[in-house]
Amino acid sequence: MGYRSKTLTTPTVLIFALLGCQSAAAEQEHFFALFDDETAIVAPTATSQQDPALEARLDELMDGDLVPSNRSALNELLRNVDVDTPVETFVRAQGYQVLTLALEQKLPAALAIANEVQSIAQKSGNPNAIAEVQIDFAEIYLANADYAQALVEAESVEALLPDVTNPRVRYHAHHLIARTLQQNGQIPKALEHLLAAQTLIPQTEPSEQQRRRQFLNLHLARMQANLGRWEASAQTAENAISDALRSGNNNHLPELYLVAAYSRQYAEGPSNEIVAAFLKAAESGRLLDNPRVEMLAYNNAGAAKLLMSELDEAKLYLQQGLAVAKEIGNVNERSVTEFNLGYIKVLQGEHEQGLEEMLAAAEVFNSFAQKREQAILLTHIARAYEVAGNYKKQAEVLQQQVEMTSELATEEREQKISELEVRYQAAEKSYEIKLLEQQADLQEQELAVKQRQQQLFAVAAGSLILLILLFAFGYRKTRRLNALLNDANNELHEQSLRDPLTGLYNRRAIYDRLLQDDKRLYTGDHALFIIDIDHFKTINDKHGHSVGDEVLIEFGRRLRQAVRKTDMAVRWGGEEFLIVLEHVNSEQVLQVARKLLSDISGKAFHTSVGRLHITLSGGCNVIASSRMPPNWEETVKQADALLYQAKAEGRNRIRYQLPNNEPQTLVVR
Repeated sequence: MGYRSKTLTTPTVLIFALLGCQSAAAEQEHFFALFDDETAIVAPTATSQQDPALEARLDELMDGDLVPSNRSALNELLRNVDVDTPVETFVRAQGYQVLTLALEQKLPAALAIANEVQSIAQKSGNPNAIAEVQIDFAEIYLANADYAQALVEAESVEALLPDVTNPRVRYHAHHLIARTLQQNGQIPKALEHLLAAQTLIPQTEPSEQQRRRQFLNLHLARMQANLGRWEASAQTAENAISDALRSGNNNHLPELYLVAAYSRQYAEGPSNEIVAAFLKAAESGRLLDNPRVEMLAYNNAGAAKLLMSELDEAKLYLQQGLAVAKEIGNVNERSVTEFNLGYIKVLQGEHEQGLEEMLAAAEVFNSFAQKREQAILLTHIARAYEVAGNYKKQAEVLQQQVEMTSELATEEREQKISELEVRYQAAEKSYEIKLLEQQADLQEQELAVKQRQQQLFAVAAGSLILLILLFAFGYRKTRRLNALLNDANNELHEQSLRDPLTGLYNRRAIYDRLLQDDKRLYTGDHALFIIDIDHFKTINDKHGHSVGDEVLIEFGRRLRQAVRKTDMAVRWGGEEFLIVLEHVNSEQVLQVARKLLSDISGKAFHTSVGRLHITLSGGCNVIASSRMPPNWEETVKQADALLYQAKAEGRNRIRYQLPNNEPQTLVVR
């Protein structure tokens, strides 16, 4: 089982080299020594709100997402922070000490200092300082897995945001709120705040921007995995890995390797290649001093081997992970490894002992795991009962899993995440393009400096011809650079609009073409189809994912042939496709529907395993012309409902609704 423990699903216990080992009592003593015993704590007296020199030193120290890793350097800096330090710098510096204690699970000490810092911030009346210490309170509870209280504190942070002007504080606030909402299962709202944090990155310190992008992309990949969007999660993580290797910023490289391998396993199934990917994540965790990732990666490598029925190798990897877990004192997350070791005992005939260990570990795991992970766990418990011959218990567990899976499906279909996800990815592409432009600008500036130097030399030497040649060379080089930049921009934009497997448009293309274009005219009727390949999972299970990909590619080719060049054929996700027909009448809509059914259901698909008979089910909603843009979200929802009606009626048909008519069904025999 490749279970994702807290490291994969949440940043609650963040990964970096924690600061030192000073005792909590010493931390409090150091803080309270900042004030005279004879006076109450007062706000810093300096008139300025920030100390530029101290802020620059704090920027230099920040090499993690929440706190610096160099404890001694932070302590040295804190000796220069007192009640005369400008309040924003004071709160920021003390906040790093508070969060270090929280991450070391020293909750009372962290709260004691945070309360004193909050008193100072409130007396100052500075909105940036007040918000930053409120963020610290939320981070304290998040780090200690008190997600309900963290949400209360995060809501207070959100209420303070309108008055916050410091981009660094605004960025921290949004990504704190996103992580807290994610832990509390509010994924759409979490994505909104993740997007808000992303838009603020260019306003923060340039030296920190790459690290912050990597941090946010890691959490996007985790959210996608939480929703079971395995392919999207793997792609996001793999893109972030490429970016990290290119930039040399490896803060989250072990975690990204782990998320990518985990999502690939659920997208493609266990294999030796997947095991190798987990072992690479474990090695990366070891080299970069991230034992939690090392532990979880060994567990997942063992889980993959377990699913491949290679039990001896599975046990070896799981024991390696358990050894790391015990070394770092990780009790909660090692329950996943203990569950898998119990599962192996069941498979090897120790039914009673193995089931006892599995159920004990599951109880610990369920105390912090999210619903999707609990549902996955139930699959393996049911399988263990089957192996043990206890079919009554197996049926009970399977029923529990069906109910939980149904709840998940309902929740996820109601979550409006698609547009937010597209906006996030679009912003990522824009940021990459800006980086290209900055590189081009820098090269042009360097070229301009060289030209001026060459011009001076030419004047001194009296070589007018040389000056002209150099200028011509520089001009041609600049034009060539601009042309390359334009080509790169166009290529990036086109790639971002296409599904790499089928070549059809992707969700972002819908956003660019229909949702973002305010000047678009809707003078004619439009039609929207949602189409699903019938029994596609059976194809993957029986013939493998490579054959499934062959079917998807040919299915996409036939979709393109069935519509006009001006229409949009989109891979909506997995085996689901979307078609948008513009300026059509009812008869044209029905012609397309008939062609889809006849060209796909009526003609065999030639694959590497022979001829396969593929059918489709579809829902179609026709939108009457209007001066105002249609409500595309509602249109998609209606077409989706028609699709499910078509499946309920027996598949291999399209259920459609024309304007002012009742829904009807089209079947081609």
